[in-house]
Amino acid sequence: MALSKIQAESMNLADTFAFTGTVSGVGKVLQVVNAVTTGSTNSQSTTEVVYQTVSITPSSTSSKILVGAEGAGSVICGSNGILQCNLYRGGVSDTLIARFYSGLGSTTNGHEHYITGRCLVVDSPNTTSAQTYSFSGQKGSGGTTSARLMAGSDFPIVMFAIEIGP
Repeated sequence: MALSKIQAESMNLADTFAFTGTVSGVGKVLQVVNAVTTGSTNSQSTTEVVYQTVSITPSSTSSKILVGAEGAGSVICGSNGILQCNLYRGGVSDTLIARFYSGLGSTTNGHEHYITGRCLVVDSPNTTSAQTYSFSGQKGSGGTTSARLMAGSDFPIVMFAIEIGP
């Protein structure tokens, strides 16, 4: 079935179509890496802690890297309970590429509350050198006593990096 012009009202998606030429403007998934941490329950912390890392080597300087991470967390509340999660290209002293806050506003002091921490970002590293991305968590306000991401067997910390090429 040859079509010279496709219109939504005349296209049967059950038909088989043969396409020739090139498709432009659409990225291609070139590689995927991921890391999962389970089986350890991290203790509450008052400082920033790196919970997961992934490394990927872009095949082109024009590639984009979709980076995401997520983990079940908790906060011990003071006057509030905020979990801050960060994504870095490199480590915590390198380039911050995403930050996400989640939590409770005003709450009862001393209680533990459970919160999911996550970050998702498209990065443009402009290199073909290996890139390491780090996912960290910390208390997100002065009113939060402590925070953690747990990494238990029922609630893993997951992180991925996907290279998207032109």
